[in-house]
Amino acid sequence: MIATTESSADLSTSEIFLARNSVFDRSGRVMAYEMLFRSRESVDEGRPDDLATSTQVIVNSMSHFGLEGVLGSADGFIHVTEKLLMSNTLEILPAQRIILEIMPDVSFNTEMLKRLQELKTAGFRIALVDSSLSDVTQAKGVEVGNNAILPLVDIIKVNLQTSSSDATVALINHVRQFVNPIFWATHVKTGEDLATCKAKGFGLFSGPYFSQPLVMRSKKPQALQVSLMKIVGLLFKDEGITTLEPLFKANPDLTLGLFRLVNSVGVAGHLQISSVRQALVTLGQKQLLQWMLLLIYTEAGNAATSELQRRVVNRARLIELLSQHEDITQPGLSDQAFVVGLLSLAHKVTGQTLEEVLKHIHLAEHLQNALLHHEGILGQLLVLTDAIEAADFSRMEASRSHLGISAQSLTDLQLQAIHWTNELDRQMTAMKG
Repeated sequence: MIATTESSADLSTSEIFLARNSVFDRSGRVMAYEMLFRSRESVDEGRPDDLATSTQVIVNSMSHFGLEGVLGSADGFIHVTEKLLMSNTLEILPAQRIILEIMPDVSFNTEMLKRLQELKTAGFRIALVDSSLSDVTQAKGVEVGNNAILPLVDIIKVNLQTSSSDATVALINHVRQFVNPIFWATHVKTGEDLATCKAKGFGLFSGPYFSQPLVMRSKKPQALQVSLMKIVGLLFKDEGITTLEPLFKANPDLTLGLFRLVNSVGVAGHLQISSVRQALVTLGQKQLLQWMLLLIYTEAGNAATSELQRRVVNRARLIELLSQHEDITQPGLSDQAFVVGLLSLAHKVTGQTLEEVLKHIHLAEHLQNALLHHEGILGQLLVLTDAIEAADFSRMEASRSHLGISAQSLTDLQLQAIHWTNELDRQMTAMKG
């Protein structure tokens, strides 16, 4: 993608924050990311969405950063205003990967409807928020179902916080008299919300429920997870291969995974591994520790767990990169940062609290304090990462300012982490195959 001279100037004078909301399909797989951009100026001034009027910045930023690296294998929703829709700047985006989420204040006049048809013909998909349909019927003089706007719509976004159950059912029933778009439920908070939405025919979902623990609180850790945490504890104690080898030999699945990992491209090179001891020596303590921590997240093996694995890998890499920032870096800090990132979500799959998880591991006190109480520099980096994942731009601004990291440096590091995570995901998928 090529940015114009004007675009480059905009980028040099604007510091952009980036966040992504995961959008899940009915199977729990991430179908798309909702891309959220804010300028630092808007966050400072408390404006909720300045990029609704700074459409050029959105497209310039996505062109500059490389959308493919941000999305991985998923598609992307972007918020679009009337100005952006009517401009030619959308042409630099990969239409087959982009869903245009139309802001509620867009007027669906004849000119706009013609433009939306052109964009659909080019390959873009169109998403409307439910409040837009209310506006259409009540204020803009275009009747829902008159074959004007609805036939152009692929996805309708319904906010569960602002739409009652009866209103949602009425909306779905009315729309489906004319067309059959995919309905997307946002602000899904509980499993009951998810089940209800599925029963109503929703096909896409997002919200805080998907960041909650994936197992019931009363559920005990599985045998493999117990073995993994025992090995992690031994690695933190710097135990040797003689102590570790029997644990692998007693668990065939773990041994098979170890062989696959070590024989994969980039680990053992041309050396073929034939014993557990040889595999452990070849892999080394650092890589073995990281792999053990990752396996804690993949043991369940479902789509939601795969997304959690991507999330934890991404936050671990981001915290590692942040710890290498010139105003933060300390000897040995980046290795600790990566481990802290990997451990920070372990309670979401083990059925235990984070405190209980850490009891299995001989972790240094300052790392425990970072994880449990957000103390020290690593704790502050966790706070920043939490804010990014929550798309809380005000917290992102406060945290990055406290750490002395510019908004542009933060976004650049986010994109590096996302690219690294996508590449690792491809490698692990190939390894499983």
